[in-house]
This record gives sequence, C-alpha cells and structure tokens, in this order.
Amino acid sequence: MPPLHTSQTQIHKYRLALLPAVLTVSVAELSTALLQGGVDFLEFVIRHDLGPLWHHRLQAGNALGTLPAGYVDALHRARMAAVAGYLPQRAALDQLDKLFAGKGIPYVVIKGVYVRECVYPDPTLRPATDIDVLVLPQDRLAAAKLLIDSGYAVHVTPDNVSHEATFKRGLVDIDLHWHILRPGHTRTDTTTGFIARRQQTHGVWGLSDSDTLFMMLTHPAFSKYVCSPNMGLGRVADFLLWLQQGKAEWSTALQLLQTEGLKTAAWTMLTWLRLLAPPGLTGMLDEWLGIIQPSRLRRAYMRAWVTHDLPTRFLQRPHWIQLGFILWMHDRPGDVLRALHQLGQARLNRLRDARLLLGSDYQWGQLGP
Repeated sequence: MPPLHTSQTQIHKYRLALLPAVLTVSVAELSTALLQGGVDFLEFVIRHDLGPLWHHRLQAGNALGTLPAGYVDALHRARMAAVAGYLPQRAALDQLDKLFAGKGIPYVVIKGVYVRECVYPDPTLRPATDIDVLVLPQDRLAAAKLLIDSGYAVHVTPDNVSHEATFKRGLVDIDLHWHILRPGHTRTDTTTGFIARRQQTHGVWGLSDSDTLFMMLTHPAFSKYVCSPNMGLGRVADFLLWLQQGKAEWSTALQLLQTEGLKTAAWTMLTWLRLLAPPGLTGMLDEWLGIIQPSRLRRAYMRAWVTHDLPTRFLQRPHWIQLGFILWMHDRPGDVLRALHQLGQARLNRLRDARLLLGSDYQWGQLGP
C-alpha cells in the first residue's frame, strides 16, 4: 500500500477516495470527484483496492458514461480482478467449512473476508489478499493437519508462530489464527467467546456484530499500526459501511474493550477513523471517543503519533513503534507488563511452538520464510 500522511491535503484526498463507502453520496458527486482528481487520483483509488466499489456505485447510477473511456477501463479491470480473486477464496471457504465441520472443529472467518459478506452490496467488491480463520487454541493442530492433507503448504514465521500460521495452495492463502492478537495484548483468552458467539452470513461463519466492531477497533491498531501504509483505506471503507448499516453494537463492544484493557487502543484507532469519516458519522464517533478517552497526557501522546504519521516514519524501525506506540495502547501499567512478559515468552518458545505445529524435527528455514 502507498504511505498515508495526515496533512489536511492528504486527509481530503483520503476522504474523496472513500466517497463510494458513504451511502448518502450521489453518483454525480462521485463522477465529479474522479474527474477533478485526474489520473493520479484514479490510480490512488485503485491502489487502495477501492476501484471495484467506485465502479459499482457509478455503474449502478448509470454514470460510467460521464467518464473518459480510459477511466472506465481501469475501473472495470479492477472490478474483474476482484471477482477473479473472490471466486477461489469462496470455493476455499466452502471446502474449509466441510473439512472443519466433518471433524467437529468450530471456527470463524474474521476481518475483511467476513465483513464483505455482511455490508457490501456484492462481496466481490472488497478485494482480500488472504482468508483469516480463527480456531480454538486446542484445535489448531487438527485444523493445520486438515489443511496440509488438503494440499496446502504451511508457512510459519518466528514472530507469529505463537498465534498464527499461513497455509498456501494455488491462488488461496489462509491465515490460521488461534488468538486474534499476540498473546499478552488481551487480559483473557478471547477466542473461546468469539467462537461461542459466532453467526452465519451468506453461508460464512463469522464473528458477532459486536465482536466484529471490537476487532475493527483493536486488531489494526496492533497489526497495522493504525495509520501506517499497512492499514490501507479498504479497512476504513469496511468500518464506514459497518456503521452506516446499523451493525455497530457499541455497548457490547465497549464491555469487551473494558474487560480486555484495550480502550486506549480503540480510542487511537477511532481517532484515525474520525479523521476520515463523513460528517454524518462524526457525531457518533465523537461520542465514542469521549466514552473511552484515556488521560489528557495519554491522549496528546497517542494523537501525536497519528496526526504526525509517526508509524510510517518509523516503519523501518518496528521496535521503536512497538516500544513507543503499541505498548501504550494498553490501558494500565499492569497490561503493559503482561504484554512485555508474554512477548518474551513467545520469543523463548517460538521454536517449540513451531515444532508443536509442524513436528518435533522441524528447524527454521525448512518451510516458509
């Protein structure tokens, strides 16, 4: 993804790119924004995986004819590429459901691949690079074996083997998770509750609405550094569509944020989302921000990281981001100490965890990166 910056000019550009995710925006406004933005803006939209959504809104409003042929072709290619990516992923999801159901393994699909089934008018409009699946920690070995026996090659990395591994087959990548975040970031094991509260949408098992909101407000904060190039605008579009369709069960999500000590993480994430939200949603977001705001000093510090785009500046120094930004997303000093302790334990045990998953004779470098 291209880097994100938080100058007023750039924020305006991001808001324009997100216009198709604002349900009250007319197609006339969309076509005008695209034409005024020019080719550079069109390319920006497509790089952020928003091209299919732009194409859909303009096509549904019979407004493609107002654009130059080159614009229409570029948007159409983005739409077709998204469809081509969706079809093998959906087939893999259907197969995975049969495999896991046959062995009695409960699971949920998380993040973009599930959100697109819930709030997009057509799930093919939301490209996704991989499928994220969450299983209970005690089921991870059985789930991994099923995927390997089905022809998937497993890839593990030292930094992530404590909570996830990647399985690749052809055009499909499946990230198998047994924790949503690195152990220690939450106070309790959230996986059991997530799976117990799961719901099915268009044949896909996913998180409940409140758990999805919790995930949107916490997972990108830790894994994508809130506003870094890793975040992208597609996740912001997910969030905007989720809110506008009345699926944001705030009170239940708030209880979970309080229980897990992650209100500061959610506040930081909401600060970024608030910058990009349309006027009709800012009142709701301001209310949420007021409810979960940390101390004045912590607010100023975390806001500085977001408004000055420090995660992007320090992207080549991830340890600085971890120490100076990520750790401070925990609500209490005890939460910070727990996260540090668990990080140390994960480093000590990563080869053991890999061997548990892949076999006792596994050595780093045999499989995957």
